[in-house]
Amino acid sequence: MEYWSIGFAPLLQYSTTPILQYFGDMMNPIIQCVPNFSEGRDPFAVESIVDAARQASAARVIDYSFDPDHNRLVVTFLGGPEEIRHAVFASAAKAIELIDMRRHTGAHPRIGAVDVVPLVPIHGITMQECVDLSYEIGRDIAEKLGVPVYFYECSATLSHRTNLADIRRGGYEYLSANGLQGDRAPDLGPCRAHPTAGATVVGARSPLIAYNVNLDSRDMEVARAIVRKIRSGEAGLEGVKSMSVWLAAKSKAQVSMNITKPDAASMRDIYRFVEGEARKYNIAVAESEIIGVVPRKYLDGASPQELRAIQFKDSQILETWL
Repeated sequence: MEYWSIGFAPLLQYSTTPILQYFGDMMNPIIQCVPNFSEGRDPFAVESIVDAARQASAARVIDYSFDPDHNRLVVTFLGGPEEIRHAVFASAAKAIELIDMRRHTGAHPRIGAVDVVPLVPIHGITMQECVDLSYEIGRDIAEKLGVPVYFYECSATLSHRTNLADIRRGGYEYLSANGLQGDRAPDLGPCRAHPTAGATVVGARSPLIAYNVNLDSRDMEVARAIVRKIRSGEAGLEGVKSMSVWLAAKSKAQVSMNITKPDAASMRDIYRFVEGEARKYNIAVAESEIIGVVPRKYLDGASPQELRAIQFKDSQILETWL
């Protein structure tokens, strides 16, 4: 998920044919695209959005997950620039058709039906080329779908838009009520939120890991206390963003995190910190969740069992596809 992350839904059918073999040329560029959509409760809408991406181009949909509490869908594509561009546009168009932000509620911060579209260079392509592609994708969404677009991270055109949280401040409701003027004016598209689709954020960025630790407790105060320590730096976990979430479907408190510097803070260290803090309150960890696809090195030798990572699959390891 893209600050914040979500719980798992089972993958349907997938093939782990190596992506380089799939595209047929070791020289072909490969991008990882992880669009986040504001829908996690309607299975028909979820499958329709994923199928739209599958049918639009040769980009491979290698993972997707969604849950009702965050009310969010996270999809991972792999492909070349044009394949990614077509897959993003098709899935965005379907999401805008099916999602009405006026009725959307959930724990995850969001400003639109197609909330954020990150691009990560994987093989044979530079970050600058991903930035250039993000501008093309942004133009597609703004000009063809009538949705205002902001650029973030490496694609940011203004310094105060590097951080996704700054762009999403106030959420869809704020943008819809107050308009898109001044420092909230979009980079592309109309200067008003789309009535049902809100706005979209697009950008190239470095790898990020969405990681949740669920407590075997309903005590949200404990989750908040752990989050405060992470945010303050007291935990010593560099580059970890976090928030506490109430999971109504599981009746559990969650510490939801984005690991923005996975070389600096390992999932093993993060898990052990949360587990140790929870233990101070006589609370155990129920499980953890790794969202989407991660490079093997970021597991840092930890097994899914050690991390109590539920439903983790080999297909979530990037090298499975490469």
